[in-house]
Amino acid sequence: MRNLANTLAYVEYVTATSKLDALPDFAKEYCYEIDGWVMPKLNPKRFLDDLKNYEVRSDDTYLITWPKSGTTWMQNILTLIFANGDMDAVREKHLFDRVPFLEMPQGLDYKKAENDNGLYEIARDMPSPRILKTQLPPPFLPSQLEEKKPKIVYVARNPKDAAVSHFHFCNVSPALPQYRDWNDFFIDFCNDSIPRGSWFENVFYWWNKRNEPNVLFITYEEMKKDLRASVVRVCEFLGKDLSEEIIDVVTENSTFAAMKKDPKSNPDSLPIFKEAVKQKRSFLRKGEVGDWKNHFTVAQNEIFDDLYREKTEGTDVNFTFQL
Repeated sequence: MRNLANTLAYVEYVTATSKLDALPDFAKEYCYEIDGWVMPKLNPKRFLDDLKNYEVRSDDTYLITWPKSGTTWMQNILTLIFANGDMDAVREKHLFDRVPFLEMPQGLDYKKAENDNGLYEIARDMPSPRILKTQLPPPFLPSQLEEKKPKIVYVARNPKDAAVSHFHFCNVSPALPQYRDWNDFFIDFCNDSIPRGSWFENVFYWWNKRNEPNVLFITYEEMKKDLRASVVRVCEFLGKDLSEEIIDVVTENSTFAAMKKDPKSNPDSLPIFKEAVKQKRSFLRKGEVGDWKNHFTVAQNEIFDDLYREKTEGTDVNFTFQL
């Protein structure tokens, strides 16, 4: 376990050196560094190059997040809204097959990703209107997003809970570094050295675009506080005039409990997560606000609060850390 005492000084050191080199040896196997961002080998450079020039359609809906911030949750909501609450229609495919994860390889194997087809290539042939999702950092997003102005739903989660959820997910996905020690993950999170990099840079980029007419910035915490109101807000943004009854159907089938029980919505049913399930680990773990309190030590919390204040100084960014 690495020493926590000088974490903030270490952050400053890492910004001046290679973020990849700062990772523990077990994590380096799964990652590479490009333009100052640590990316998982599951998303090879060839994919990033192709996606930068990806053909965007003006009637697309893009779901964009930092990892473990409510991506799967909103994905389920969007597909139900587009299907007008028709549960039989959406259950013809697993949730992950309804919405292509653009930067992922078809085989979901990080060791073979370089020679695999990207899901973005499959999405090219999808009929409109498409729902597409990505967790690409801002520098690697399709440049045509600015020109074509598709609908963009950005879901943000408070950084403490997002970090804890990402830590646990690293022990669910066979394509990510297998962090066993929370302190190791915490240090790399503060250093922006975990796969897909900085929470701050990702979230602040979209926070600054939240008033653009084609962008809906919504938080995990407001969805948790009032899911039905959040569904209504998404419908209004998309221009979907659904009945009260259909909104109820979307809401009831998008709760954590409902998705957990539905094999067509729960990623645990997919072969890639078979081993994790055997070990009693789940993709849909808790879905709570404030679980960070069960992981952050007093010292870690003080360190992160200092970092958060430094990063948010001069902005009106304000996240909810407990309900």
